[in-house]
Amino acid sequence: MAEQRVTIYDVAKAAGVAPSTVSRAFSRPGRVSAATHARVMDAAKALDYRTAAPAAQERPERHHRLGIEVPDLTNPYFAELVSGMQEAAHEQGFLLLLLDTVEDEARERSSLESAINVVDGIVLAGTRLSDATLNHLTKRIPVVVLNRRVAGLDSVTPDFSNGMGQALEHLAENGIRTVTYVSGPVNSWSDGERWRAARVAARQHGVQIQRHGPFAPTAAGGELAFGELRDSLPHAVVCYNDLVAFGFLISALRAGIRVPEELSVMGHDDIQLSRLVGGGLTTVVSPKRAQGRTAVERLVRRIENPSAHRTPVEGTLPVRLVPRGTTGPREPGR
Repeated sequence: MAEQRVTIYDVAKAAGVAPSTVSRAFSRPGRVSAATHARVMDAAKALDYRTAAPAAQERPERHHRLGIEVPDLTNPYFAELVSGMQEAAHEQGFLLLLLDTVEDEARERSSLESAINVVDGIVLAGTRLSDATLNHLTKRIPVVVLNRRVAGLDSVTPDFSNGMGQALEHLAENGIRTVTYVSGPVNSWSDGERWRAARVAARQHGVQIQRHGPFAPTAAGGELAFGELRDSLPHAVVCYNDLVAFGFLISALRAGIRVPEELSVMGHDDIQLSRLVGGGLTTVVSPKRAQGRTAVERLVRRIENPSAHRTPVEGTLPVRLVPRGTTGPREPGR
C-alpha cells in the first residue's frame, strides 16, 4: 500500500491554524505573523510535509505601496531623504506609506508588523532593530536598509570614512589639536561608524580625540552636551548630526564663547538650517535625495523580480565637507 501523503490539513491541525493560513505561510509569508509562520514551519517539518511544485509561480498580491521607516520626521535630514524617495516611487508607480517611529524600538516593531501586510517592500531609513530581526524581516518582504550595513540585505550608506577623513584634516589644518566627538543614539549603527572613522582620521592627522555621549539626535541633545563639557571644552567638537551641532553652538554663543576663535563646531548632514546659524555651520554633506532615490529603485527591482537570486548590494555614496563660519584658525594661545 502506498504511503499516505501528508496534506495541508494535517499541518493546519498540528499547528492549530486554518488550512488557508498554512497556504499563506508557504506562498505569501509576509501575510502571516512571525510567530504563526514559525509554528507552521515547525509543524510541517515534524510531519515531513512537502509542497507540490506549481506549474507556474503564483504572482503575489500587489499593493503598489512602499513602507518607509524613519526614526524622526521632524529632523530635516529625513524629510529631504523621503523627498528623494517620493520622486523615485512616483516614477515607478508606487505610493509611500510613512512610518515615523520617533526613536522608539517598540513602536518600530509594531509599525513594521502592521505595515507588512499592506506594502510590497520596506525601506528602513534609520532602524534601531538587531541584525537578526532585520534578517527575519527580509524573509517575509523585500527590504533595503539606509545608513547601515546588514549581512544579507541591500543597503545604501554615505561614505562615513571619507567624510570623517575630510573633517579631521580640515580641523588639523586650522591648528586644532583636541577634538571631542559628540555622539548620537547609543544603538545607532551610523554613530558607531562615524566614531570608528573619526579615530582613524585623528591618528592620521595627529589630533587627540575623545567621545562624549550618547545624546539624543536633537538640538536639545546638543545643549545637554555643551552643559556637560562647558568646564573642559576641547579645541573643536564634531557632532553626530547638524541638530546636535546647532544645540551645542547656540549654547556656546550664549555662554560668550567665540566661534571659531575659541571653539570650532562641526555637524553632519547639511540640512538647510545649517546655512543660517553662526555664519553657517561647517558640516559633512550627505547626498540625501540621491540616497533616497537609490534605495527606492533598488527596492522596486527586488519587488519586480522576487524569484531572482541576487547577491545583496551594499552601495556607498560619496560625501564632502563644506567649511563655513563655525570652523577656522584657532586663536593663538587658546
